[in-house]
Amino acid sequence: MQPRIYLTMIAIAALAVSSCKKDYLVLYPDGAINLSTFYKTDRDFQQAVVGAYVPLRDAANAAFYMEEMRSDNTEYFYNAQDRGGAGYEQLADFMDDKGNGVISTVWRADYQGIQRVNVILDRLEIAKGITDSVKSQVIGEAKALRAHYYFELVRLFGALPLYLHEVKDQAGSQMSRSNVDSVYGQIISDLTDALSKLKPPSFPQVGRITKGMVATELGMVYMTRKEWTKASDILSTVTTMGYDLLPDYKTLCKQATENSKESIFEIQYKSGTDGQSSMFIYYFTPVAKSTSAYLGINFANSAGGFNTPTDDMVSQYEAGDQRLDASIGYVKGHLDATGTYIPDSVSSILSPSTPGTVSRIFIRKYLDPPYYNALRNTDQNWPVYRYADVLLLLAEALNEDNKPGDALPYLNKVRARAGLAASSETNRDALRDVIAHERRVELAFENKRWFDLVRTDKAIPVMTAFGVLQKQKYGYISANAYNVTANRLVYAIPNYEMTYNTRLIQNLGY
Repeated sequence: MQPRIYLTMIAIAALAVSSCKKDYLVLYPDGAINLSTFYKTDRDFQQAVVGAYVPLRDAANAAFYMEEMRSDNTEYFYNAQDRGGAGYEQLADFMDDKGNGVISTVWRADYQGIQRVNVILDRLEIAKGITDSVKSQVIGEAKALRAHYYFELVRLFGALPLYLHEVKDQAGSQMSRSNVDSVYGQIISDLTDALSKLKPPSFPQVGRITKGMVATELGMVYMTRKEWTKASDILSTVTTMGYDLLPDYKTLCKQATENSKESIFEIQYKSGTDGQSSMFIYYFTPVAKSTSAYLGINFANSAGGFNTPTDDMVSQYEAGDQRLDASIGYVKGHLDATGTYIPDSVSSILSPSTPGTVSRIFIRKYLDPPYYNALRNTDQNWPVYRYADVLLLLAEALNEDNKPGDALPYLNKVRARAGLAASSETNRDALRDVIAHERRVELAFENKRWFDLVRTDKAIPVMTAFGVLQKQKYGYISANAYNVTANRLVYAIPNYEMTYNTRLIQNLGY
């Protein structure tokens, strides 16, 4: 496994208040870091910027409900015996409202990250004991992080309060929403500045933001804004930075290949009791009395059954596509006398069910046993950007810029790794669909599908049609579900934030 930086929750990060908090009084007990004396040296600022990465983990632990399960890629397993997951299910069914706890988690985490960055950047303005090289690096990472947090927020919520300085009191937290164009303007400004200050990746990577991540995210911003030439120009630079596809797709998202040459940016996790662990595999596998048969550890998993691949997703893979078996699998088992599901084994999606077997489909992509403790936590990172993503974005940008012939090599490099024949399609409209399909299967379960549907103006028709099929298939889905209107392309501003910041206006329809 490649070495990586573990983004430890350090004391100074804990002192940074977020924009949603009402209590701004901070007492400093003996041994704690005092803000008035801390931001002085290179080491101080390097520690502080590490602390600004920490909220990435909190956001990622909930974001898949909003960014993947919102799409036609995944659904939830309806557990009639436990209705405690209704808040998560609302997101998949387009029944969520301003009180939903998941949207609150992501909003709070991203703004906490923004606050921590703003503290760093404000203190840098007056710091005298920091060297020029460290200052440049810290500014680059901090601004890239702020841009990343805002990029997630603006796509999820639309217009936003645009905090660019440390919030020090209640009055400072009272800010109206800036329009979407203004938010994107700040994101582009931050990423452009970061691009000039950060270095290209070196391999093996350690998990911090590099010039490659910044260029990739800036390219995605331009794609979202439909600025095709700008997107292709910046994404082309990423192809010169030493990245490459790993030979075998099924090795992706495994601990042995974390921060590899295909990785452009991953959110770093570490198992243990210090709050740095991930637990995605427990959410993505079935509810079960014991996980021994598929995780190699005896654990009663009551948190499973979410982000479950849909039949529609399974049907998207072409014959011979090696990504199907690598991405999706079955946990096979049986029901005991009480109706409790008992897993027996993990099976390939290509293996037919046998009589008497109860099969539960799940995301196999993140399965990486053995696991070593029953704390429901793992070391697995979350992939934010991979080189395959860049290649497909570049193909899309070139095609939209009326250069379909130039797009094909990037598309076909990804298809070749999957064991598929090269595409020769040069009709721009037809190639657009080919590339969109390729993004769906290549980046399945990596929180790309919902954002892709929204930015390509396909979310309403695709999800409306999908909702019709879901209601036909599942009798438990409400008749009011899947009412996919333009209002539902963004989420509600969390109710608690509306209470604290009285200058906010709620999104339409909520």
